Amino acid sequence: MTIPISLFCLTIGFFVFSLRAINLHKESVITDLARQQQEIRFKYESVVKQKKALHTEHEKKARQLSRLKNSQDGVSVISCEDLNLEEIDDDQKASQYLLGQGKITLEQNERAFQKMGVLKMDYLGVCLALGFIDMETSQRALKINKARNSSAL
Repeated sequence: MTIPISLFCLTIGFFVFSLRAINLHKESVITDLARQQQEIRFKYESVVKQKKALHTEHEKKARQLSRLKNSQDGVSVISCEDLNLEEIDDDQKASQYLLGQGKITLEQNERAFQKMGVLKMDYLGVCLALGFIDMETSQRALKINKARNSSAL
């Protein structure tokens, strides 16, 4: 009778010891997870602050760019006369005008020249078709090119 009781006590002791070890491990894991959560929360908050700072800087730069585009004191644009572009065709002159006025980007300019052969249109027509410029800008560029062509003759 003593052997079954001692086996039972030993089993209970082993069970209690196992539960204690499991609880200690669980507490250790929970502590580690809480620490990792705090680190991640700190990183998240710093990224959010950085995002706000970058957003503010972006808005500031956008306002500065807008002011430069709209002001007369901004970057001076070289006209076609200054570049002595008499030997360049009308498409190149229109391209230089639109680039100089900031109506299109360099990437859009390159795409327009690439699409000219495919669409079988002139430069301003391609820019209109691709939506880079509006009709008013196209007419203004045509008018300026005609004025330059007549003054060159």
